Amino acid sequence: MPIANSSNSLPHRRSGWRTAALIYTVAGTVCILGCALVPESDVGMLVAIAGGLPWSLSLLTLGLSPGVANTALLMLTASWALNAALLWWMALRRPARHSPSHLA
Repeated sequence: MPIANSSNSLPHRRSGWRTAALIYTVAGTVCILGCALVPESDVGMLVAIAGGLPWSLSLLTLGLSPGVANTALLMLTASWALNAALLWWMALRRPARHSPSHLA
């Protein structure tokens, strides 16, 4: 009995990754712009840090020196960008083509 071809559900899974990547990218843009425009907002900063995990943990390496706010914003931006890039890579990568194994 032939094995059912699972390629019918492939476009649906790709669509889910694309939707997730788009939502994450838009949310990241809003969070980072919000932090840049209203840097006093503790809630906005916490949301930006949570959304940039695990890369945003690099903020723990910052000291309390002048210019730390700009560095923190750059680190958060990089965190969101890296996560978004990974999501877009998952959304746009081509499915692996498995050739059927031939028995000798």
